[in-house]
Amino acid sequence: MTGDRNLAECLARTARDQGWLDRPAYLTESTVHRYADVFAGAERVAGFLSASGVGRGDRVLASLPDGIDLVWTVLGTLRLGAIVALVNADLHPDELRQTAELARPKLTVADPRIAGVFDGATVTPALIPSEPGRFPVPAAAECDMDTPGIALLTSGTTTGRPRLCFHTHGDPYVFDSAFGRVLDLKPDDVSLSVSRMYFSYGLGNTLLYPLLSGSAAVLAPERPAPAAALAAIRDLGVTVFYAQPSFYARLLAEPDPSPLDGLRLAVTAGEVLAPALEADLREVLGGRLLNVLGTTEVGQVFAANSPADAREGTVGRCLSPFRVRLVDDEGEPLPAGGEGNLQVAGPTIAPGIGSPSEVPRHGESTWWPTGDTATVDDDGYIRIHGRADDIEIVGGQNVHPAEIEDVLAQHPLVIEAAVCSTRAGDGTSRLLAYVIAKGDESGHATIRGELADSAKERLTWYKVPSEIIFVAELPRTSTGKLSRRQLRTQAAG
Repeated sequence: MTGDRNLAECLARTARDQGWLDRPAYLTESTVHRYADVFAGAERVAGFLSASGVGRGDRVLASLPDGIDLVWTVLGTLRLGAIVALVNADLHPDELRQTAELARPKLTVADPRIAGVFDGATVTPALIPSEPGRFPVPAAAECDMDTPGIALLTSGTTTGRPRLCFHTHGDPYVFDSAFGRVLDLKPDDVSLSVSRMYFSYGLGNTLLYPLLSGSAAVLAPERPAPAAALAAIRDLGVTVFYAQPSFYARLLAEPDPSPLDGLRLAVTAGEVLAPALEADLREVLGGRLLNVLGTTEVGQVFAANSPADAREGTVGRCLSPFRVRLVDDEGEPLPAGGEGNLQVAGPTIAPGIGSPSEVPRHGESTWWPTGDTATVDDDGYIRIHGRADDIEIVGGQNVHPAEIEDVLAQHPLVIEAAVCSTRAGDGTSRLLAYVIAKGDESGHATIRGELADSAKERLTWYKVPSEIIFVAELPRTSTGKLSRRQLRTQAAG
C-alpha cells in the first residue's frame, strides 16, 4: 500500500483537480459553504488539534450536531492521521461518559451544552480560532488504505451497550465503488439525510458520498421533522433523500407531500420496509424509491436496489466486493430459498470493540452476522423478514413482528405500528400492538376494532395482538431505529 491515501487530503486534491473548489458543498437555511471553505476549515481545525497535542493514531471524540463544525472536525482529525470517534450529542450524560471511556480520546470536541459532561480535555467549536493562520497547517499525515480513521458507535439495539467500530482511510473508496455507483451522484445533486452523521448511514449520506462526487448536501443541526424535511427538499433543491421507512410514512401523512416529486432518488434503510408502506411509497415515487441494507460494522450499504435493477419486497442484491449467505442457528449454510440468518463478508467489516483488547477489524474471508433473518431468491435478491432478535415466541411459535405490523399499517389511518410480546403473570406470552394513528382519540375505538378484525382475518391466531394501544410516538434508538428492546420494557411495565 502507498502512503498517500490520507482521506482528507485525497478529497481536497480531488476537489482541486476536478475544479470543484468554488462549487457549493454544504447548504443551510442561510449559508452556502463552498468546497474551498470546507477544506480551508479542515486545515484550520487540524492546526488547532495539532497545537493541542493530537497526533497520528490519537483519538478525537466529536460530539456535535450535524453542521459545518462537525465536517471540519472530521476532516481536520483525518488530516492528522488521528481517529475521529463520532458520538450523538443528545445521549444521556451517563451514556456520553460511557462512550468516552470506550473511545479514550486525547481530546473531545463537544457541543457547548454537553462540554461539561466529559472528564478529559474538552473544547467547543467556539474555542477553535475561526481566522486562518493562528496555528501552522500541518502536512497531511501519510496514511494507507488500512490506516484507521473513523470510529462509529453501534446503536446498541440488542444489548443496550454500544461498541466502537473502526473504519479506515480506504473504506470510503470501497463504499463508493459499491453503493456510490448505485447513487451515481453528480455535481448538481443535493442530498438531505434524516440520519445524522454520528450514524454510519448518515455519515455516508452527508459527508462521504457528496465530497467524493463534487455534489452538495444539506446540513441541519437537528433531525428534521417531516414538515421541515419537505420544506428543505422544496426550498434547497434536494435531489437525493435518505430516511428510515417510518419517516417516509410520516412524510406521506403530511398535508402536502408534493415536494417528493422533485427527488431523483429516495433511499430508505435502517428498518424493514413493510409491503403496505412500500406500495404507498411507490405510488408517489415509483422506481425512484431504493430500499437498501447496511450496518455500522460494514460501514455502509452492502445490498441495494437501483433504478435499473430493483425488485419490490427486497433490499436488492449484494454489491461487490461484499458477499452474503444464509446460515441456520448452528451456523451451517442454507440453500437458496430457505429462511435463515444473514451473514456478510467483505473488506471493510469492523465487528466493534467493547474493550481495548478486542480485535478491531475482520479479514475479508470472515463472515459477520448482520442480525437479520432473510431469504435470498435464486437470482440473488435479498428479502429481509426482521431482526433475529425481534423474533417473538407466542403460543410456542416464532413470530416476526414485521408481518403483523404490515397488516396493521395497511389501515388508512395508521401512520406506524410496532408489535412486541410481554409475559403475563401466569407465564404465558401475549402480543401487544402499539399504533400511531391519524386524527384524535375520538376515532381510536373504531380504528381499534377495524384493526382487530383485519388481524383476525389475515393472521394465524397466535399472531393476532391481544391488545392494541394508541401512542403519540414509539421508542427509538439514538439512530432513529425502532428500539424493540425499549418497547418490550415498556410493555412489561
